[in-house]
Amino acid sequence: MTPDEHTLFRENIPAYALGALDADETAALETHLETCASCQTELAEYRALSQSLLTAVPPKQPSAALRKRLRSRLPGAQRPAQPRWNFSFTPALGLAVLALFILNVFSLIQLRQIQAQQAALLTRVENAQVALTFLSSPNVQTLPIESEQASGTLLLDWENNQAVLVTRNLPPLPPEQTYQIWLVQPDNGRVSAGTFHPESGGTYTIQPLSPSQPFANYLGIGVTIEPAGGSDAPTGKRVLKVDF
Repeated sequence: MTPDEHTLFRENIPAYALGALDADETAALETHLETCASCQTELAEYRALSQSLLTAVPPKQPSAALRKRLRSRLPGAQRPAQPRWNFSFTPALGLAVLALFILNVFSLIQLRQIQAQQAALLTRVENAQVALTFLSSPNVQTLPIESEQASGTLLLDWENNQAVLVTRNLPPLPPEQTYQIWLVQPDNGRVSAGTFHPESGGTYTIQPLSPSQPFANYLGIGVTIEPAGGSDAPTGKRVLKVDF
């Protein structure tokens, strides 16, 4: 088998993992897989990635107790107050008002937390959909990540100048730190391509990239650990790189 034939089989693996090959290509690739250990390993990686993306965590629903408390505060759930002509502010009434105020604040905090979780999960699903689209495209190049701390792949679409960085088992960071992506210029300069945090509770972290200049203007990408909010230039430890 020539190197070109082996490369063709390897490029068909992402589409095969998604069931997107025709019958002839499928039969040829399956015959090749019977004797090629490296392609068997790559197919297992793509199948694991596809399964992880398709089983994204569904949006978390608010608890029944919280929904009940929120519904009880809707105008239609309130009974019209009976007029009272004699009103006196007693200690018991003061405690009740204070308790109601605290309950309202607690409910508002819980509601905001749920909204933040929903937004984060929506971002994860959108990123997963982008990665699946890349995996099914025959024009996307897959570049392995070089790192001792994490593994994964950079899915690079040269024609549309888009990419998706897929990392696996990337160590979590404290709130005061973040991962920052850098595009490496020919003069060894660095251009920030954004910051991200590993997805909580997930094996894979998916980060789309859309630089203002063509990827052809750069030599590769690197990821470093930076202070929260990112830096103007790399200051922390490099955790991975990908050469174009």
